[in-house]
Amino acid sequence: MNITSKQFSFVLAAFAAITLAGCGGSGSDQLDATTGVFNLSVSDSGIEDAAKVCIKFDGVQLKKADEDAPVDITFDDPQIVNLLDNQGANSQPITSAQVDAGNYEWIRLMVDASRGNDAGSADTDQTDPACLADDGSYLLTETGMHYSLFIPSGDQSGLKLIKDITIPVNASGNYTAEWDLGRSFIAPPGLAPDAIMKPVVKLVANNEVGTLVGQVADDLLSPESCDAEFAPKVYVFGKDVEPNPIDFPSDDPDEIFEPDPNDPVATGLVEQQEQDDGSMPYRYSIGFLLADDYKAAFTCDGETFVPAEGKPATVPVGGVEEVNFDAEDLPAAM
Repeated sequence: MNITSKQFSFVLAAFAAITLAGCGGSGSDQLDATTGVFNLSVSDSGIEDAAKVCIKFDGVQLKKADEDAPVDITFDDPQIVNLLDNQGANSQPITSAQVDAGNYEWIRLMVDASRGNDAGSADTDQTDPACLADDGSYLLTETGMHYSLFIPSGDQSGLKLIKDITIPVNASGNYTAEWDLGRSFIAPPGLAPDAIMKPVVKLVANNEVGTLVGQVADDLLSPESCDAEFAPKVYVFGKDVEPNPIDFPSDDPDEIFEPDPNDPVATGLVEQQEQDDGSMPYRYSIGFLLADDYKAAFTCDGETFVPAEGKPATVPVGGVEEVNFDAEDLPAAM
């Protein structure tokens, strides 16, 4: 990995707790009174019908608040991540780099995602979570269909995530880029075999987040009330937002994505999960939520919610909040 800017040249720092293949590094004892370590991981909230979602990262840029030129962190070997292996509170580190300590305004993920590159076409194994090392970013469905992912203008600008970032002196700043896969990918017929990857990604500081988990009663997943084409999910809204359907991004590749403030801040797939006693209840896990008060609601059609007004959820820093959905949450029969 190489780190460069117009003003500075930096060496790497790698913690013993995190080993990044192909990134190289030197010990954290080389930090001095002007530098810190920027640690970045990636995670996602899950998406239905996909066998793997492979994202190829060539590097990261950071823009310091008091400098004009961003710092370029270029990977010696690209980091290729199957996002489906990193759902809920799980994540995969992609860089651990020594940079100037201080405040930064944004980062840019340098993603290999350009139109027409036929990425993933040679990947024929839906059961193997490994991604093809030499391809760009792609999605492989459970039925074996391939989509080469591209970001409109992304081959020039990558994915820019704006957030106040602090790298402390002689210590580390730990951050995670969290994808909302259910809203990120748009595959209009006219673009096949390409698919658009919209920038529905948030950047969070790991010391500011918690996790929301819970169980969904079998009664809420009856075929009579659910849409067979929709994977059941839990939506998380701001505490003052009434549960409502998602305003999905336009399938126009040239249209800039502007998030709706009434959209959920996160979503999580509801899936059967085997427990220690052998039971298979329906559960969900949503990680990397900023510690705050929220409303959570279950939906199995994307249009109606249980309960309609949502359930309060308070996510603590570094902790887990559990919110379950039961048959009692259904509206009373008329």
